[in-house]
Amino acid sequence: MFAPRAVLRGAWLTAWLAALPLAGHAQSYETGGIQLTFDNAISFFATDNEGPRTNNEEASLTALFTPAFGLLTQTPTSSFGFEAASNLRYGSSSNSFGVIAPRMDGRYMTNSANAGLKLIGRFRQMDLDEEKFAIRDGADSTDFVNGTATRQNTALEANVDWGRASLAAFGLSARQNQTTYSSGNASGLNGNSLSDNKRLTLGASTQLDLNQALQLHGALGYSQFEDDTSVDDTETYTLSTGVSLDRPLGALSTEVTVTDSPGGQRYGWTAGRTLDLPLGPVTAQLGAMALPQDETVLIGSLSTLRTFAASALNFELSRDVSSLNEQNSERLTTQVLVGYTRALTRDTDFQISLDAVHARDIATDSESFDATFDAIYSRALTPDWTGDMGYSYRYLEDTPGDSAQANTIYVSLRRKFVTSY
Repeated sequence: MFAPRAVLRGAWLTAWLAALPLAGHAQSYETGGIQLTFDNAISFFATDNEGPRTNNEEASLTALFTPAFGLLTQTPTSSFGFEAASNLRYGSSSNSFGVIAPRMDGRYMTNSANAGLKLIGRFRQMDLDEEKFAIRDGADSTDFVNGTATRQNTALEANVDWGRASLAAFGLSARQNQTTYSSGNASGLNGNSLSDNKRLTLGASTQLDLNQALQLHGALGYSQFEDDTSVDDTETYTLSTGVSLDRPLGALSTEVTVTDSPGGQRYGWTAGRTLDLPLGPVTAQLGAMALPQDETVLIGSLSTLRTFAASALNFELSRDVSSLNEQNSERLTTQVLVGYTRALTRDTDFQISLDAVHARDIATDSESFDATFDAIYSRALTPDWTGDMGYSYRYLEDTPGDSAQANTIYVSLRRKFVTSY
């Protein structure tokens, strides 16, 4: 299933409404045939601040029509899926009417008892002045982009592994991410202007079973970044190694990482623990990273999914240093996501979520903070039609001291039709 991460006004669940048709791969069916999914969604959004980054406090009413199409075919050893969607938008503030945010996803996977191959393709287009949202790349990392340009992003990825049934397993991966900007301007977290860029990432990994419970693993990564403003490409190398020990309640692991980047070398160490509890798994990592700027920062993650009879609670917390795809500058990113879903009746449910991201550019100390709270009520009207009502609150803050907030209420009517051959 492809994560529904397309965006609108910065609201996590508002974005989920607009991108919901791209979740067609979640449907299950008997293998050997073709499944077609047709989605339609009509949504209305009322916002008291049309441009939260500029805080112009312009109220607006926006209408969206979102058609989507999905295809899925699979056998016991392979599967192929394709999804496409777009938004037809009308906004009262700008009186604009047109097609925005086209997006496509494709995926092919094949597996045997000892090996596997995965191919992924992804395309996204967004108008920054319409969307106003922190950008999430294919790895769900978050970067901050502001401006008026139209942003197009294409990502291609290939992964192959073998040796699953042997004592030594190996894997190779390749990913290319390309971003272009047109018809406007765009700036990154540190305030510098963004230009068309491309990042190539290559990786190799191995895992060796020392005994039935102890595994040794290692990975080597290479990254090449180029953009239109730089004469030379920049290269980054990453080497990591660690061990994991299987325990009755879950694995215990530790890892050491060395990264050679254009800004210097950074060294990281983490220790992790996974607990398979009756109500749901808990995974935790804690460590430290030494930066070339003579600074040591705390890194790690914590996640859990707790399921109950009529509800579920999801919690994710992460803190890490990385160079993302928009700029080749390192930043410390802290992100927390909390979601709670409660089934009220057989046909209704209620969801609340908090999605907050803080990022600091290490070289310039520029910072941005983006937090969104959402509450949504959903009701199944018929077997095919579902209605939603929701509220979203968003708060933004940047290094210069600029801050803004926005309140949004929205309603949506969506329909999913699935047929198999």
